[in-house]
Amino acid sequence: MTQTISSFPAPQRFRTIQYLRALAALSVVTYHASVRVSENLPEAANAALYLGHGGVDLFFVISGFIMWTIGHAAPQNPGVFLLRRAIRVIPPYWIASLCWLGLMLAMGVQWYVVDLPHVVYSLLFIPHWSPTFPEKFWPMLVPGWTLLFEMFFYAVFAITLLAPPKRRLAVLTGSLAALVVLGLVAPTGSAVLQAYTSPLLLEFLAGVLIAELWRRGLCSARFGAGAILLGLLVLVILSPLAVPDQTSWGRPLTFGLAGALIVWGALSLESRLPDWPLLERLGDGSYAIYLFHLFVVTALSQIWSRMPGGDTGVAAWAFILLCLGAATALGLWLFTHLERPLQNRLSAGLRAKGHSLRSES
Repeated sequence: MTQTISSFPAPQRFRTIQYLRALAALSVVTYHASVRVSENLPEAANAALYLGHGGVDLFFVISGFIMWTIGHAAPQNPGVFLLRRAIRVIPPYWIASLCWLGLMLAMGVQWYVVDLPHVVYSLLFIPHWSPTFPEKFWPMLVPGWTLLFEMFFYAVFAITLLAPPKRRLAVLTGSLAALVVLGLVAPTGSAVLQAYTSPLLLEFLAGVLIAELWRRGLCSARFGAGAILLGLLVLVILSPLAVPDQTSWGRPLTFGLAGALIVWGALSLESRLPDWPLLERLGDGSYAIYLFHLFVVTALSQIWSRMPGGDTGVAAWAFILLCLGAATALGLWLFTHLERPLQNRLSAGLRAKGHSLRSES
């Protein structure tokens, strides 16, 4: 059977997923902004804002859900799937990463260490120890560390597309579980192996299992509110255990579990939630908001530090709100004028050259 890029199904649009994507992006922005003014905030406020870490884990669960919704019975063409994900993910990330590198070099930031391997590995999504943060496998644009996991999950998922549709769930579950177990029994100093055997992979799997539950009609509205409430309780009560590390179990067992419960509960209420166009729009722009928010936070923190009266609690909250507003505005603008047009152009070009994407199966 001949398959082209256009034959791979587009993801179904869920209002709840859009709303949660917006929430995830804004929570990360809020946390990173709060870190810049944490000394001017009460301890309780910092503890609450710390929960913004969970936005990343929420993204991972959502990603697993979306990929399984797309691919549980999709045509058996891993290349088409990977090309679609590459068009979606890579161009904005490369632009953001190179702009960040240029900004750091132009500013002459002394603490920012960069070399050619770091740049190449960052752009190719290869986990490696950062020359700036030697204990972290962070790329040159730090928020891009999540994409190291995303792209690996896409690769594993693409391989499962070679299996018959009825066996894909078992293959994907077994593959991700085996990788995590390998990380437990074979510890290593390799950044690649630490990333590719991290328990964070289970957050993607949680999203996959939620998608399968939804597909089988097991997301009942009567459990929706309860699941969300339970997720919030897990988030609040267990958050002290959630060390924001890329390889620890504390994170998936707290932020990841909370995110899975919230996603499951929200999907259960899909038909009952009102239509909020602004939140849907923020969901569309969530990737751009996430990628570029550090530009806003960094620039505003430089300005804020020079303003009189900026070291008060009121000023700290004003700074956080200003970062939220500016990062949101920039992200939405970039989505409208850069991300979406670029994605549409690349997709159109690949469809026009569809012969290069065909595979016989």
